[in-house]
Amino acid sequence: MSDVTLEFHGIHQVGPEDDVCALLRWPEENRLVPVWISPIEGMQLAAVLDGHQPNRPTSHDLICEVLEGSGGVEVIEIANYHQGTFMVDIKAPNGEVYDSRLSDALAVSEYFHVPITAEPDLLAQVSVYASDADLKEYFDLEISTPSSSDSGPSSENAQSSTSASGNAQADADFEAMMRSLGMEEKDFLSGDDDEKS
Repeated sequence: MSDVTLEFHGIHQVGPEDDVCALLRWPEENRLVPVWISPIEGMQLAAVLDGHQPNRPTSHDLICEVLEGSGGVEVIEIANYHQGTFMVDIKAPNGEVYDSRLSDALAVSEYFHVPITAEPDLLAQVSVYASDADLKEYFDLEISTPSSSDSGPSSENAQSSTSASGNAQADADFEAMMRSLGMEEKDFLSGDDDEKS
């Protein structure tokens, strides 16, 4: 199986606690890979992505400068995921492989214009399905997805009449993620957003 190229869709604050999430997307399956990072990491990464140039080099500047000295970057791959932590391999053309945090790999990806990739089996474990409505409501994103009756994750019960998206398991995955952020049942019902203070 060949690696999947992921799309990066920015840094977002999510849920009542404003948890910080770097959002990757598996476009073929319309699934999200949320990467939870500290507010400080999120602020630093957002500054890098916005092109801010501080007076002194940041740690991301240093990492990219060292990688440039090694000949640049050939591949950035999510190699593993264990207990909430992503392990990323950054591979240089000279054969060197550098172990990296995913938040640092995002800055490197942006600098060298090399996409982040991962194996489909790993992505199936760490991703959640998100409908277009979910993307708009929770992340204020509008992403055009292929209009195909099979564009969602494949499943025997994909057309379940009790599912908002047509895939009951995908809805359950997304709901579990949002509950882990402290969202309540009323937050999932349309029209109740205006009642929150």
